Amino acid sequence: MSRRIKDYRDSYRKWKQHPVDYSYTGEKYRCSCCGEEHEGNYCPLCGQKATMGPVTWKSVWEGVMELWGLHSRSLPYTAWQLLFRPGHLMRDYVTGKRQVSFPPVKMLVLLGVVIYLLGHWFFPKEYSHEMSEITSTGTLYFMDYAWNWLKGHEEWFTLFVFSALILPTWFLFRHAPLLKRHTLPQGFFIQVFVANQSMVLELAMLLLALVLFFVPYGYFKYLIIALLLIYLFIDYKQLFGYSSWGTIWRFLAILVILSLITADVGGVISIVTGKNDYSSSGEIMGTIFSMIFMLWITYLVIYFTDVINRKAWLERGKWAVMKWQTIITLFMVLSLVVAIAITSIVK
Repeated sequence: MSRRIKDYRDSYRKWKQHPVDYSYTGEKYRCSCCGEEHEGNYCPLCGQKATMGPVTWKSVWEGVMELWGLHSRSLPYTAWQLLFRPGHLMRDYVTGKRQVSFPPVKMLVLLGVVIYLLGHWFFPKEYSHEMSEITSTGTLYFMDYAWNWLKGHEEWFTLFVFSALILPTWFLFRHAPLLKRHTLPQGFFIQVFVANQSMVLELAMLLLALVLFFVPYGYFKYLIIALLLIYLFIDYKQLFGYSSWGTIWRFLAILVILSLITADVGGVISIVTGKNDYSSSGEIMGTIFSMIFMLWITYLVIYFTDVINRKAWLERGKWAVMKWQTIITLFMVLSLVVAIAITSIVK
């Protein structure tokens, strides 16, 4: 039994590294389109597939299945890879090995259609995407409308959410052992695959909820979130090749940076659109100073994270790396304390 388990584990490791066998048979074909005799899978003159022949019932079946991605480079096989070799699949695709995967953007749309149909048929309460009434005006109206539209189109909403990870992922993983200096376009397709993975997990939970109909679907939503966090760790570890700890702290840093940026953007929008009602000029100045301080904290987190990521302190020394940033931070904290003290005395 132990020998069989070891053989299965070895074959699984080999499959993760090389999922497709491209062995060449050397068989000769005569092209049914132009009549050229050739070797290989495609005719060198007209480009038609070597095994293409007269239309049969198999051709009808393949034509129907191709619409849903159930032909060569099938959607189900790509979904299987996203569950059992996700990081390897992503790295293969962005480095040029496109034949191992179904087209990821097309896959996202098809999964969105399937989940939409199943959700509305069997779980109409959880999947009712009715647009809420928009009461805002001006620029906020278009922002609220876009947000409502995204919530009603789950595949694009999922891609929108994970697209926020493109720039932080490039920033923190650009020195990775297995994918050095990866580009932002590569980062886009990485996040498309992560979005597809999220949709695959949701589809699996939908099917499981249909089987276990006595369990409320809300519990499966929590399970999807838990599984997605686990898979994000697996994705990044397999894709970039850092150790477990190196992957964890970089991913946590991404979440912290995103949280700070989101808070900064929300604060700036609140000030610009005038959502806050200020009773005095002091409150306005206090809000502006708070936003400047928050932006500075965001910069510090990004800067020190990059220093740790590049191990710059080993070359230049700890104090040399953070000298003027520390001085400015102390000055800002001192200014904040003085401002609070003056405000309390005036009151």
